[in-house]
Amino acid sequence: MKAEQLVARRPNPSRPPCLLLPQMLSGGKLDAAASCFARDGCLLTPDGTAVHERRHIRPLLAQMIARRVHIEVEQSSLLLGGDVAFVRERWRLTAAGADGARFEQETDPTLVLRRVEGNWKLAIAAPWGWGG
Repeated sequence: MKAEQLVARRPNPSRPPCLLLPQMLSGGKLDAAASCFARDGCLLTPDGTAVHERRHIRPLLAQMIARRVHIEVEQSSLLLGGDVAFVRERWRLTAAGADGARFEQETDPTLVLRRVEGNWKLAIAAPWGWGG
């Protein structure tokens, strides 16, 4: 197993492309963001709801884009183990709130990647962390 500490402010060609999810969401690229997830992937929402399957995750990603989300990855660590990877990151997230005012939040995402047909995909994404 290999542990790697990365500061993700600069692009790193050795990082799996699915870890560009924050940039894809920030850039309004819904198709690219959705394709980061495995078909049977899981996204954990801020209230702890587990949303399964890419087709159900896509509308949530669209909501984030509609709120003009901007995500800066401040820190990232990646642990590889065969065809699975565990990722912990620190994000600074800004978006429009329900009242239209911008809000800022720091989160500690937990991500699990799985190699599917030679490509890394998000199997589990908990952008707001996971306490359970």
